[in-house]
Amino acid sequence: MPLTVNRKKCLKSGQCTYMHSDLFREGEGGWPVILVPDPTDERQRADAEDAIDLCPASAISWEEPKQ
Repeated sequence: MPLTVNRKKCLKSGQCTYMHSDLFREGEGGWPVILVPDPTDERQRADAEDAIDLCPASAISWEEPKQ
């Protein structure tokens, strides 16, 4: 499942970009940009889970696959 950032919820606090610069970077206007949309290795998946937990707005999540 790919990572997603909900811009309606995002506060642009920068926690994801600061703590997990391997997965996120700050984009135009301070919005987070996902560098690795579908983390596959164990470390990246753990970092993605941590970013989801750290996000103060709960704006980062795993996108549900479309059926």
